[in-house]
Amino acid sequence: MAQQFAGQLTRGLIRFGKALLWLLLGLVVAFIICEIQGWTFLREPAQSFLNKQLEREVKLDKPFQLHLWAGVQLDLGHLYISAPEQFNVPHLVDAGNISIKLRYSDLWHYKKHGELRIREIKVDEIDAQLVRHADGRATWEFPTDESKPATPFPVIETLIVKNGSSHIDDAISTAALEAKFKTEEGARQEDLRSEVSVDGQFQRRPLKAFLETPGFLPIATQDKDSPPIKSKGWLEYGKLRVDFDGQVADLFGRQDIKGNAVVTGPSLSVLGELVGSVFPTTDPFRLSASLSKHSDVWDVNVDSAKIGRSSLAAAFKYDPRSKAGGVPLLSGHIDGSRFYLADLAPAFGTLQSDGSTPQPVEGRAIPNRPLDLPSLNRMDADITIKLDYMELGNAFALPISPFKAKLGLDKGKFMIGEILAQTADGTLTGSFSVDAQESKDNDKGKYPPQWQIKLGWKDIELGKWLQVSKARQEEARKQGKPVPPAYITGTLNGRTDLSGKGSTTAELLGSLNGKTTLFIEQGEISRLVMELLGLDIAQSVSAWLGGDQSQRLQCAVMDLKAENGIVRPEVALIDTPVTLVLIDGNIDLGQEKLDLLLAAKPKNFSPLTVRSPIKIQGSFVEPKVRPEAVPIAARLLGSVALAFVNPLAAILPYLDAGSKGNSYNCSQALSAYSPKPAKTEPAKDTPPAPAAPTPAIPGH
Repeated sequence: MAQQFAGQLTRGLIRFGKALLWLLLGLVVAFIICEIQGWTFLREPAQSFLNKQLEREVKLDKPFQLHLWAGVQLDLGHLYISAPEQFNVPHLVDAGNISIKLRYSDLWHYKKHGELRIREIKVDEIDAQLVRHADGRATWEFPTDESKPATPFPVIETLIVKNGSSHIDDAISTAALEAKFKTEEGARQEDLRSEVSVDGQFQRRPLKAFLETPGFLPIATQDKDSPPIKSKGWLEYGKLRVDFDGQVADLFGRQDIKGNAVVTGPSLSVLGELVGSVFPTTDPFRLSASLSKHSDVWDVNVDSAKIGRSSLAAAFKYDPRSKAGGVPLLSGHIDGSRFYLADLAPAFGTLQSDGSTPQPVEGRAIPNRPLDLPSLNRMDADITIKLDYMELGNAFALPISPFKAKLGLDKGKFMIGEILAQTADGTLTGSFSVDAQESKDNDKGKYPPQWQIKLGWKDIELGKWLQVSKARQEEARKQGKPVPPAYITGTLNGRTDLSGKGSTTAELLGSLNGKTTLFIEQGEISRLVMELLGLDIAQSVSAWLGGDQSQRLQCAVMDLKAENGIVRPEVALIDTPVTLVLIDGNIDLGQEKLDLLLAAKPKNFSPLTVRSPIKIQGSFVEPKVRPEAVPIAARLLGSVALAFVNPLAAILPYLDAGSKGNSYNCSQALSAYSPKPAKTEPAKDTPPAPAAPTPAIPGH
């Protein structure tokens, strides 16, 4: 019985062994046959699987060849992945003649660690349609499981793309670009093998770019420890040109960059558009800088910056993560060996952002180009400014040297504060600010930007500061005369406190409110100027022919009040031993109109003195200067002087006259020409009233 059972078991095992052997042999044969045929029957199941997983139409067209011996190798004649239905594009990816190779060890590593390594990818032709709508939906978005961590970009050891292209249409960044790329690279190759070129529109400006590297693979590893790869390229954006030579690492991770860049362009504002920062409109510029980007933070050292005629240097740190709410912070310092004040004019509307001159409004002189003040809300800033030399223009013999200030930008409020400047033995202090916060809303809409200007100047020696024009110097040289003196000398003191609103320079000036006070003491003024102001023709001709001689300036005060863009002098007088000049009227900055009256009282006799005031009227573009037809009466001069007495008495006690003092009381100049009240006899038993004190100038 036992022997019979053992025999049956043995025969059963033999039959099972034979069956298993034939099964294994059949599997081997089937594997060999499938391997020879390339597992073509898997094409449609794989295609259906990808359709379901990606929720897109996926086509794996013949020839389809899959080989699993000693690794995985897939050769595909054509790959097609559709774009979502709401996008009017032919596809997301359309590629031809694709070859992919993987090792089994790489698949095992991916199973355990979630990191995929691909031995080789070869593609003859590939085109990608990368489109994003304004709502953020994009053609490259696929269903994801948010509970699982994001899969890192795979490591590709060898990548060969013979002809690649991509169409990029991004409504968020307003980009419409065509990119072409090709690469032939591997782990052991060192020659420059990869390049990409871009052509199209970015933020409504034309853009072209080119980049070449030893390969795309090393910079796409998403490995924080991967070494940087040498890269070189250029970019043209509008009329802006950027040339870069440096290193790039971890392109799909931290996107680290380090190298040198040279940037030239029509205005810094164009560079600001490109990098998403707030830069002012300027004259054409050239920057030479070293760049370093690590973990989203940029460090920029500007070794040399030529902006207009100015020469500057700077060091900045740009951190997009520094402020709450996602507002980036720009910090650092600006230094300069030579800065020209005229180079600031484009920031106030004299040039367009691309460097072109705006078309002026007919009959207007003040720029009315809208300034990009809302962009101040996109970034905060904390920058120290120190300029060795600030050139003020041809009218000034001495620069401001040095100039120090703090530039701040906080939630849309821009300020240049802590100004401390020195020139001609004097100082300039104060601040300038504009508040363009977007959060200020009322029932009628947003408030316009609010401007504030507070400046003070002290002990500036005009004789050293002002320069005799080259034309006057040349004329004197031709006539064999000495260089004529400056038109006015003395110690200048004063202050201004003005506010306004608007998005253009014209709107700002047309809304000014506040006061400006100027005071000149211990000086001299050109005799020619004073005689011309007094319309003393004989004396003017004599001064012109015989040489302009200076007259002692006994008093010069201008206290100007601005109200809704209309500037009126509360006090405006110039007094010398020769002539007293009083100025009345107004300047309408909003309408750019002049309506001034210069009433002059010559103190010496001249047969050709015209006893009439001077009217200055018309527009800023076409001013008209003429004497009044009716000769001036003493009553007119007296009435103007009388109108100035009280305001003068009010400002003198509070006017900072500096440290030098004044030898002449301005109130005396007015009292000499003011109508005298009639004398009345005091009551017999009433003691005489004490004389009203004359307002004293500080320091006396």
